[in-house]
Amino acid sequence: MVERIFLLFLSIVVTVVIAGKAPPPTFTETGKALAEKLCEKSEDKAFCVSSLTSRHEAETATAPKLGVIALSVASTNASDTSLYIKSKLKQKNLEPALEDTLDDCSKNYLDAVAQLDDSLAALLANAYIDVDIWLNTAISDGEACEDALSERAGNDAELARRNTNFLKLCKDALLINTILTP
Repeated sequence: MVERIFLLFLSIVVTVVIAGKAPPPTFTETGKALAEKLCEKSEDKAFCVSSLTSRHEAETATAPKLGVIALSVASTNASDTSLYIKSKLKQKNLEPALEDTLDDCSKNYLDAVAQLDDSLAALLANAYIDVDIWLNTAISDGEACEDALSERAGNDAELARRNTNFLKLCKDALLINTILTP
């Protein structure tokens, strides 16, 4: 009897949650006009619009396609940053503090690349909650690298710049995912 009451209660709660959620917004704009609209709440609107419109396919892209572009740009950035870190680690006579920072950031970026790949797969499967989880995890990896850069004597200005851009790209992709989530 208790099990049936619990199941009934659970079904009612799930129904209310699903019914009470507003559908995602629909957009009549495409391309740059849509990118500007999606980026309105970004921490850096100009950067957001620039990154979303950096690919040729963005010219006529709908909101879901701009979500894919946002994740793709973030993933490319993470891969490029990972390669940058690997090349720095190959240099001889690195200061120990810088080498430690680069090691930490290298591990974080390897994880972030995998998480962004998982995010893209989840987005293509319309698994918006999973996209949110993977993106937040990738953001945490970028923040861990940022902490290592700011807390240690070994700092790399180029890596710091790249990491700042990575965090912006991930946060913008997260913003767009939130807008698209039904």
